[in-house]
Amino acid sequence: MTIPPFLIGSDTGGTFTDTVIVAGDGSTYVGKALTTHGALMDGVLASIGVACAAMGLPRDQVLRDARLLAHGTTVGLNALLTGSGAKVGLLTTAGFEATLPMARSNKIHGLAEEEITDALKWRKPDLLVPRRRIIGVPERIDSAGAVVVPLDEDAARAAVRRLTDLGVEAIAISLLWSVLNPAHERRLAELVAEEAPGLPVTLSSHIAPRIGEYERTATAVLNAYIAPLVSEYLGNVERALADEGFKGRFLIMTMGGGVQLARTVAGAPIHLLQSGPVGGISAARHLGASLGHDRIIATDVGGTSFDVGLVVDGELPRAQKPRIDRHGLAVPFVDIASIGTGGGSIAHVDPAIGALRVGPESAGSMPGPACYGRGGTRPTVTDAAVVLGHVDRLGGAVTLDREAARRAVATVADQLGMPVEQAAQGIVDVACAQMADLVRRATVQRGHDPRRFMLYAYGGAAPQYVGRYAADLGVAGVVIPRLGPALSAWGAVCSDLTVLAERDLPPRAFALPLGDSEAVLGELEAQARSEFDGLVGTLVVERRVGLRFARQIHRIEVAIPSGRLDEAAIADAEAEFRARYERIVGRGASGSAKAVELVSVGAEARIAVPHTAAPKGQIGGRAEPTGSRDAWFEGGWQKVPTYDLPSLCSGVGVSGPAFLESPQTTLVVHPGMRADLNETGDVVMSPEPENVVIPLRAENGR
Repeated sequence: MTIPPFLIGSDTGGTFTDTVIVAGDGSTYVGKALTTHGALMDGVLASIGVACAAMGLPRDQVLRDARLLAHGTTVGLNALLTGSGAKVGLLTTAGFEATLPMARSNKIHGLAEEEITDALKWRKPDLLVPRRRIIGVPERIDSAGAVVVPLDEDAARAAVRRLTDLGVEAIAISLLWSVLNPAHERRLAELVAEEAPGLPVTLSSHIAPRIGEYERTATAVLNAYIAPLVSEYLGNVERALADEGFKGRFLIMTMGGGVQLARTVAGAPIHLLQSGPVGGISAARHLGASLGHDRIIATDVGGTSFDVGLVVDGELPRAQKPRIDRHGLAVPFVDIASIGTGGGSIAHVDPAIGALRVGPESAGSMPGPACYGRGGTRPTVTDAAVVLGHVDRLGGAVTLDREAARRAVATVADQLGMPVEQAAQGIVDVACAQMADLVRRATVQRGHDPRRFMLYAYGGAAPQYVGRYAADLGVAGVVIPRLGPALSAWGAVCSDLTVLAERDLPPRAFALPLGDSEAVLGELEAQARSEFDGLVGTLVVERRVGLRFARQIHRIEVAIPSGRLDEAAIADAEAEFRARYERIVGRGASGSAKAVELVSVGAEARIAVPHTAAPKGQIGGRAEPTGSRDAWFEGGWQKVPTYDLPSLCSGVGVSGPAFLESPQTTLVVHPGMRADLNETGDVVMSPEPENVVIPLRAENGR
């Protein structure tokens, strides 16, 4: 009997919308449906319905008994990438109207390596606010937070009226040094409310209290740009859930690595831009903790993109220079590298050199790959996998059309002058090579040895390709989570409720006395705690400081104890900073004579979401194939056994070539590889003993 109350996780991707429902006894149920662009909530409810059907319960009953629903969405990111955000006006300090257009003269950040030397590809980030809607207001606060020029309120009112005459739908306010003294920004917000009641306003001192006027301004503008659309979307979701009988808490996965109440995120939608991919990495960390892996390369293969994130010593590293679509940001988020290579990525022949290319353009969910039978005619990675016989089913009630896939791939094969099967293999090879290359960039180029990491593969398409893109990385091992096809949705369920409040400070020596820094810490802790008023659960608050060596740019955040800091606490924090610095830069890099500076303070409040561990599966037995089909491996067709993955018992192993199939995905076990099920139903893939060239022993994922 399925036991309420239920916890529901939902994630809307570019191609599929996934749902994971966790019952009171820890059992889990997965649902997958095509993303319904233009009416995203339809796809969410459809995927929930599929999971409910697997439980044998009606959707309205499950939603009525659900304690919470945690949701990951790309609605804000889609608004940015498609240019469909609000018409924004920007108020800034007079004389600094060019801060955003100048963009620190950034023309190459975000370009692919091969494009950095191509001057024709150089360009600044797209300007979300045209120059005519950027208005300077007479005022000035200095770097100590003192008022040098009072705010000219008459000029400010005139500026607001000018923006409303231009038809703006939201206003961003970013004044010089407001991070140290937000008084002028707050007064400007009051003037906007008087002159244009109801117009959404974003304050840079509230949304991004970081030193660095360009990143802070860009963050405020981007938040204002997506705020109306996100607010409308979240309101529609809440109403739709209420109509279905849902009375629990509605949470949103944030790109900082936790979930927040939807009402909190609605006021700061910038924090949900990368919520889906971060949900998957959070789930990988959660699963890794139970499996004894604290160094993980998390790889997510969806229909549209390939995302890579790391878990290092059990933590989720934050991006040192956060950027979204080349826009510099001043809000923290989990470091993720992405490329446009997924199951729906379109393959084509570059006419200039006659070479095969894959992505970044994607077929999405409508029309989708040709094999979906929805009108698509251009070849995709999924079409190639279907031609090779590697995929026979997909989640989301999609019936695959193999002949349509062959016709699509044939368009590439004809241009290359080769059989369809070889062209299909070439498409998969190129896609997997691009995936492996991104993993190297996310590890080796950042000072991490992939041989000391476990590689987790998840997303609907990852089990189909991980055997290829992980083969030459030399990782300690490969894990395909049991909930891999919907891991981002599960990550939303198992993430803690988290609120982070932080503030940059003028650089100062990290030594007693700390002046007003401790008072600021107290204020931030109170701010973080206030977000949880009325919520039940054990509240944990962690204070942290941002430290760096003098004259350096990047900071490292270190936890500190609550209460007044003493010499011992300062020494412990500095020692932790130096140790982490050496892990990043190299042993011996933190010379004892280098002065350490304090540049930021923060407080993070957390309440653990109630979560019951999934029961262990049955152990023992033998793996018996349920059938077979012809598939292309090693340059020829073979009769390959198929296995029903959900019915396999923990402890069994399957040697390749083989297919392990579930209702949501297909795990491809290549020749020379072996797939073993652990006690929780996750698949561990490794080379057969005779194919191991250099044995590598992995302890605790290291």
